[in-house]
Amino acid sequence: MNYHRFKQPKAYCPKCSRKVDLLCSEESSDMPQFYICFKCKMVGQFSVGELPTNKFSVFSTERKKEIQEMIEDIPDKYIYKAKGSQLRLEEKSDIYTRRWLSLYEYEKAFGEALGYETIDFREDTHLCKWCNQPLEGRRRSFCSDRCSRSYGKATFFKRGISTLPYRIASRDQFYCRVTGADLAITNRMGVRIPASNQQMEIHHLIFVAQGGSDHESNLITVSKQVHKDYHKGVSYAVQAIEKIKNQQMLSYRDKMYSIETK
Repeated sequence: MNYHRFKQPKAYCPKCSRKVDLLCSEESSDMPQFYICFKCKMVGQFSVGELPTNKFSVFSTERKKEIQEMIEDIPDKYIYKAKGSQLRLEEKSDIYTRRWLSLYEYEKAFGEALGYETIDFREDTHLCKWCNQPLEGRRRSFCSDRCSRSYGKATFFKRGISTLPYRIASRDQFYCRVTGADLAITNRMGVRIPASNQQMEIHHLIFVAQGGSDHESNLITVSKQVHKDYHKGVSYAVQAIEKIKNQQMLSYRDKMYSIETK
């Protein structure tokens, strides 16, 4: 049974009147025929109408298992060398590339979500995040739209790092775990903002080349100088980071190593 997805004139969504995608079988009109509206996020079946959105829990145990098996057959964009590894084999290529896991990939690899949302440095939540002036009326974060835009540019558009390392930096309050150096930016009003000052880096306690994963227990925030000194073998950096590594290994060894090296 082959289904084809296409658009046709006069095929409009009954709810929003936008053009819909048709999903029709090639062999027989007796098979279910569907239409999809991406604006309404709705799937409908001809002669039946809109299909209700139900939860996964309504299925029987056997059917849930079948659905999970079907999901596993969906090809991934990347082939993972190991669980949570930063090395990924590009599709249709023999080249391993290095990039950070997305939050979805992180949850899929480790079976847990990564917390540590964008951190709020304010000691008093009644002050503006950007200019530190008192909030008026019903405002909860910024005293003006201008402050909101400035903060957004600093923490998102110009932060210059991926989401995963940004969450790790938020966990560490944007301080170097070795020297305690402040790695956040300070705006022209003297307010500390959760964005990298370009001197921040994220270090793998167990190297990726040695089987280290991207799990948060294997990642720490350090300054560029400390990171450089550690890889050069400078004693203060090596001793401090190895101490952190040994402490983490006591509780998180299974997460810190990829499945190939366990």
